[in-house]
Amino acid sequence: MDKKLLLNDSLHFLGLSPGFLESELKEAYHKLAKKYHPDSGEFTSDVMFLELNKHYESLKDYLLIHPEEDTSFREGVDGFDFSESPNITKPSKDPVFHEYKLAKEKETEAILRYYEKRNLHPIELSENLNKELVQLRKDLEPVISVYAEIVKNHTNSLWAKDAKDSLERLRVWWSK
Repeated sequence: MDKKLLLNDSLHFLGLSPGFLESELKEAYHKLAKKYHPDSGEFTSDVMFLELNKHYESLKDYLLIHPEEDTSFREGVDGFDFSESPNITKPSKDPVFHEYKLAKEKETEAILRYYEKRNLHPIELSENLNKELVQLRKDLEPVISVYAEIVKNHTNSLWAKDAKDSLERLRVWWSK
């Protein structure tokens, strides 16, 4: 599906306007989740709940991958130019978003560097046999600190769950 069409459909489905904030996305999602959940909502089928989750993930991904200097969203949906709307706050001005995004970039770079140095050899989790692992762990320590801080101090943030999931995923590098 065309990205602009999906974005427009997602905004419409969740009842959001262009330039929505993270808090508005979360609030709209929870309101509709109560309505569409097959166990407790108005519908017994999970079709609407699955559709809600698809649109929610689409908009959540949009927040993650579109920094404020990006202009693709400003081109508008259905011909509406969002850049001329003075009262719209870009979602990427969220300080938690910036912390999360920088940590995610550092995590990705560190892991890619690790694999490049290891020449894609199997993972060896013994520090004695894998000097690259020692460096990777050092590179990931500040990332883990940022994720832990987001989980601890920003529990209501959209990024808290992703930060928690990332912490779980990164544990593999300390497994024995």
